[in-house]
Formats: sequence, structure tokens, C-alpha cells
Amino acid sequence: MRFTSSAALLVTASLVTACGGPLEEEIPLPGQEAEVGGTSEALGITLPPVLPCLTSSTVLAQPDGETVPYVWNCRKTGYVPVYATSNDATYGQPSCTDRFVVDVTNIGGRPSRAYVEAVPATAPTTQSACNALFVSGDAWGIVSTTWQSIGTVSGSGVWTPPIFGLPGSCKLRFYVPDSSGSVYTKVRVTGIATQNGSTRIRVRAGAEVFEGNPC
Repeated sequence: MRFTSSAALLVTASLVTACGGPLEEEIPLPGQEAEVGGTSEALGITLPPVLPCLTSSTVLAQPDGETVPYVWNCRKTGYVPVYATSNDATYGQPSCTDRFVVDVTNIGGRPSRAYVEAVPATAPTTQSACNALFVSGDAWGIVSTTWQSIGTVSGSGVWTPPIFGLPGSCKLRFYVPDSSGSVYTKVRVTGIATQNGSTRIRVRAGAEVFEGNPC
């Protein structure tokens, strides 16, 4: 599958059309940018009149998205990944163009780290194959009852050469920077992944939720 011009724009441009959340939460209306985490100047972005992914037409079911709840497991500690992976590379919808959309719910105010990850058909075994993979994503979170911008991220695969007899490896997971210090009840992450600059591939999106209460 080849990129459309709109998809290429999404990958290369700043993600000013970050995706938000469903209608059951407070949704900023045109001219009410302050309700999604501050003014556009405070966020460092220019908010469009109507943000995509904030309507009931946003699909949270395969192949365009999914909802995954965090489930507490007392046998786990540290950051536990909660995510969904696109069935294929056909994700995209009118309300969130060329993006796979994932809601991580039931976070309950625990610390979390939103991320996106490229999912190639086979694991890269060379630096060139690794560097040819690209991912881009953005994230929002619910603080109390209001959506707040978490941030955006993009990058190409990072190759670690073979060492001490171990094979080389390719890092394909990228965390969305969050300098707000906020904790969320729900996180929405959107992502797109490509190979060789234009061929779209499967993508994974979600959040690592901190679990620090062992049995």
C-alpha cells in the first residue's frame, strides 16, 4: 500500500491535528482550546478550529482502532505494557486520517508512558533495514474529565550492532514525551508506521502503566 498525499503530510508535518477522545468526555468546542490543557501558546501548537478524532465517528475497533483496559496484576511490578496492534496496514478513518487509534482505559491515575511502535512483517537483521522503518504518533490523556495533550513523537528504527556474540537488534518503540507530570484515567494514542519511506505497515499503540503494588 502506498501513501496518499495526506498520509505523507501527516508523517512529515508537526502533528497539529492530534487526536483526542470520544464524546462521553468533555470535548473542546471551536474556540475553547484552553479546555484541552491550556492555550495553544501554552501547548506550543496551533489548534485547528475542530480537532479530528473527537467525534463519535472515531472508530475504536479493528482494523482502525481498539480499546484496551489496563487490568491490575499483583504479580507484576514496574511498567506493564497495555496496547493494541493493527490487524494490517489498512487503518485510517475520516475522523482520524491514516491513523490507528488506541484507547487505554482503566488507568486510574497510575503513572503511564504512551508509545507507538512499528510492526514489520519480519524483524530487521541489518542496520539499513532497521533505519528504513519509521513511526509517528501522538497522545492525549484524561485529567479529571478533560482531555489534555500529552505530546507527539516520530523516529526511525535505531540499530544496535552485534556485540559479544549477540545478534544486532532494532529499536522500534518510541515513547511520547510528557513533561506535564500529569496522571491520567485514560490515554488515547494514535500512530502510523511506514517502511522505505512510503509503504505503510502494521503499527502498535498503547501505554506502559506503572504497577507498584505486588501481592
